Amino acid sequence: MGKKYMGRVSEMIRRKLTQLLIEESNDPRLENVTITDVEVNRDTTRAQVFYSIIGTEEDIAVTQAALDGAAGWLRNEMAPTLRLRNLPHLVFAYDPSLAHGARIEELLHELHIESGGQANGEADDDSMDSDFIDDVFVVDDGIDDDDDI
Repeated sequence: MGKKYMGRVSEMIRRKLTQLLIEESNDPRLENVTITDVEVNRDTTRAQVFYSIIGTEEDIAVTQAALDGAAGWLRNEMAPTLRLRNLPHLVFAYDPSLAHGARIEELLHELHIESGGQANGEADDDSMDSDFIDDVFVVDDGIDDDDDI
């Protein structure tokens, strides 16, 4: 199978899994799960589903068990709408990218507060001085400074 086909199948599976988890899942352990990516092998018999959840190691383990237990139900629910020759076996793997992003956001917020910035994104009127604006925004007025007028 081509990469383009595998990409389309992966995207279809990701969308359908997300829809099923949001709309039809009654398991409270799966409420905060985000499907971040799906990778399908060449013959579409196996789909590695990457998910993310912000929580403790225990929350991640509970979510992993719940997803492993729901894999058959999810596969069964996807079958009529996907209409693939080989419906892939779902294998779930934790993706720590959202947790890393949340941690980076927290560190940046702490750094901003320590450097004298305001909390909650509130900015002073004097917070953007003209030197900063001149450094960031370069305006081309069409006149070269070296040219004699």
